[in-house]
Amino acid sequence: MAETPKPASGVNPLLEMSTLPSPSLHLTCAPTAPLNCAPNCPTYCSGNRSVAAMASGSSGGTSQSLSNPGNDPAKTGYDPSSYWTNVYNILTGRMTPEGQHSYREDMYIKNESTDCKNCDEWRDWCFKYSPTVIFLKKNIEALNGDLNAKNVRCRRCPTRRTEDGNYARQGGGFSPDHGILICANEMRDRKHLEDTLAHEMVHAWDHLRWKVDWADLRHAACTEV
Repeated sequence: MAETPKPASGVNPLLEMSTLPSPSLHLTCAPTAPLNCAPNCPTYCSGNRSVAAMASGSSGGTSQSLSNPGNDPAKTGYDPSSYWTNVYNILTGRMTPEGQHSYREDMYIKNESTDCKNCDEWRDWCFKYSPTVIFLKKNIEALNGDLNAKNVRCRRCPTRRTEDGNYARQGGGFSPDHGILICANEMRDRKHLEDTLAHEMVHAWDHLRWKVDWADLRHAACTEV
């Protein structure tokens, strides 16, 4: 790929993210619109009730899945009203892949606030203390770019269903128009977030340093090396 000169001055506007990632990039935080959003981790609506309110009672008797209202416990082996039954069905192979998917997505919804809080704390720690993240941030700044808490967002990422019927999960993503998304529900610990953040920051550096055509699979492959 041909080299592109450094921007003359100012912060690259492509790394300024003031809105949530574009749905067209499959980086959406949830499939519905926000309601009564918390400062750093919005909750979302499902019908006339907020997901947060529904999730708070998801283990206390409701038989409807938050992520899959059409779930049939008799067919899938997933019963939203019985935690230990679900554990038993998973361990004994009595829960179908569809049931496991619904169970996992419901737990992501229920734990969204905690997951996002941990993600925000780990992200802030990385910007302050991680040698790798600090190194990448300085090199991005050298190209007149800027990555910070305003354009590195922690959000819940619903699992996507692919055309062949499989489930696709992701740890994060980079968008030239918005910044970096970290999937809070997929982060196992601070080290996992550090690795994910560094990976996406390399994409940001590539975008500023080279003429990357993200629609060209050859270019996209080069950024993954």
